[in-house]
Amino acid sequence: MSEPAAQPLLASAIRAVRTLEDLGDPLPADVTSRLSALDGSSAGDAERRRELEELLRPFVLVEARVDEHGLTMSTRGAAPPRLVQHGWRSFLVRVANPHRIEAELFALNKGVYGVIDHLSHAARIALHDSLTSVPRIKTAWLEAKIAASGVLSGLEAEYKVISLYSRDSGTLPGGLMLGVADRHNHHSLSRSPEGVAGFRTSFEDRDHSASFQFECAPARDIQFDVREPDGSSCMAALTVRDAQGRSYPSKGMRLAPDMFFHEHVYRATGEVIRLPDGPYEISAARGPEYRPVRLEATVDSDTTTIPIPLDRWIDPASHGYYSGDPHIHAGGCSHYSVPTEGVTPETMIRHVRGEGLWLGSVLAWAPCYYHQKQFFSGKSISPPAELEYPDMQEAQGMTWVPRSTDRDGESLLRYDVEVSGFPSSHSGHVILLGLTDQDYPGTNLIEDWPSWNLPIMRWGHAQNALVGYAHCGVGLAVGTDELPNYLIPSFQGIGSNEIIVDVPLGAADFQCGGQFAPAAELNIWYHLLNVGYRTLMLGETDYPCMYDEGPGVGRTYVRLAEPPQGPQALEAWITGLQGGTSYFGDGRSHVFDLAVDADLSREHTAATPGQVSVSATVAAWLPEQPPAPPAGRPVYSAPMGWHLERARLAETRNVLLEVLVNGVVVATQELPADGTEHEVAFDVTLERSSWIAMRILRSVHTQPIFVEIAGQPIRASRRSAQWLHDSVDALWKTKSGFIRDTERAAAREAYDAAQAIYLTRRDECEAD
Repeated sequence: MSEPAAQPLLASAIRAVRTLEDLGDPLPADVTSRLSALDGSSAGDAERRRELEELLRPFVLVEARVDEHGLTMSTRGAAPPRLVQHGWRSFLVRVANPHRIEAELFALNKGVYGVIDHLSHAARIALHDSLTSVPRIKTAWLEAKIAASGVLSGLEAEYKVISLYSRDSGTLPGGLMLGVADRHNHHSLSRSPEGVAGFRTSFEDRDHSASFQFECAPARDIQFDVREPDGSSCMAALTVRDAQGRSYPSKGMRLAPDMFFHEHVYRATGEVIRLPDGPYEISAARGPEYRPVRLEATVDSDTTTIPIPLDRWIDPASHGYYSGDPHIHAGGCSHYSVPTEGVTPETMIRHVRGEGLWLGSVLAWAPCYYHQKQFFSGKSISPPAELEYPDMQEAQGMTWVPRSTDRDGESLLRYDVEVSGFPSSHSGHVILLGLTDQDYPGTNLIEDWPSWNLPIMRWGHAQNALVGYAHCGVGLAVGTDELPNYLIPSFQGIGSNEIIVDVPLGAADFQCGGQFAPAAELNIWYHLLNVGYRTLMLGETDYPCMYDEGPGVGRTYVRLAEPPQGPQALEAWITGLQGGTSYFGDGRSHVFDLAVDADLSREHTAATPGQVSVSATVAAWLPEQPPAPPAGRPVYSAPMGWHLERARLAETRNVLLEVLVNGVVVATQELPADGTEHEVAFDVTLERSSWIAMRILRSVHTQPIFVEIAGQPIRASRRSAQWLHDSVDALWKTKSGFIRDTERAAAREAYDAAQAIYLTRRDECEAD
């Protein structure tokens, strides 16, 4: 048999050595130069292979051999197993593959219970009961992954790179086991995602791992001195990356309040992140009211503190506007889901503070309802941002001390309910804000709740709660960006479906958006406004379900005489929302003090049609140049939704401010999004009773001001009334089958009543 060609093995070695260099662990210069010389050598294949293997052997941490069944035996190589605490180190792996199996190489931590993250958040170790039942946290110190491509190309031998992360310092025993995954193998619930080969190794008596005594050098606790422009201390979101773009602390080793699905962590002034020596890029922000701060820092023996000066470009509270996110979660979705519990108020308040929000409504819903309801008190709270479950966190090495800040009291939580995963969820996910009792009368289980929403809305109103609908646009897109439009949606999703029944019956106050395409979210709202209803629109996030970034991706700003504080903070905010000036959006643009004839009141009267002056203070901020698209993910938060960058006019820094009358644009003005506040005023002619609003589409929208002329109610559009009437029919056709037989007659009666009201209002409307 002839000797295998040297060039394929040499090519794989060169690729692996370049990967090591990219990861910050280059081989010595003389080794890389000899490798380059080998690439151009005229020596025979056998000689080149021998020299290559001898050259790289001292840097190989693991030797792996794949048998004819795809099972892999891992043995220790010659490279010293030296790691660094809270940092990554990378090494060569030599793979012998005599049967030329084409598969993907993966790494496991044999004997060190690392993070399980293949398919489900439920499989993760980060559960607060595992310290006592299965003590994984304390021993889960090592994380391993194949760097760059792990695909085996079918060569008899090739080189790959493995990267190792150590949570701890000192001399630590551990093992590494490499395996191959057949990615063409159809996944089933009875077989692991690594494929048959990886699955069978766990049933063999034979040890397939390589054992090591790792020497892990200690890292340093680096304090972050986070400061507002006025010098006050606060909480902020910090993203710390090394030269290879890896986030710290390692996402795979995080416990609450540090989330494995975030690039950033939330830290207060004086709190720490443990970092190994080396250069870092640090970015910091506190929500969209701040320009991102980016700085470079090098950690060495002299480093104890890194100053983080925040750059606030606008302060809505100085204008009397206070932000809230009416829809965030502490359990389910990206939060830990087994057991179905989630995180505590101590973690949620850290996230709300870190995003610069005044209020966060933490909503219990089906996956976490029975556990999260313990935090409901009927009051607003501002707990200390302490570490959850200290015993588990100490076992996992989280020994940093939480700090209070000057701005802590500006952020509060209020626990309430989202009716999601309940029998009525098909009618739209209901949000109940300001409840005094979170258990529907006569129920013991979620399954006992009503199977349509109107009874729930009326129960919420009986408690003086503000009731409405979450993620209003889900299932309501009709393939057009026109606003308003008159296409009947399918109502197949979980958006604000039954709001078209609840509002005319006086049982719904708002819907929430700021997440998806504006036409899907705003169309129902515009139609309801056009026939005289005072329905509110709020910005929300649905964190961490719709969006993982953090609370406040969508925000609602309410004008109040004083900051919302104390146990009744949410109630004060709701009162301002119902009767005063407010707006919602992504927080990158703001419309303060929308007024008609210099009057901020929501309700106006006029004796005759004529001209009014519409004024406001408007500000927006965009970077001078559009950001470059990051690889593999959308540029902006929402794949289709709200972000001021989507309002940028061509290559300028300008955005378009629009004035609406009855949902129709009647005036516009280009404004520079440079953070400057602009006083704007427009003369608008009203021919009949109307509603007026301002917007920068895909970034901010005000609540309307209502102007009734000559004592006539707003009946702006017969087509809107007809659309609402016809949509009730479509809704019934789609959703009535999900309503229990015992409740269907009452639901049909309510639907009929809503339609009758729309017909009456249609007849009261002037022709469009």
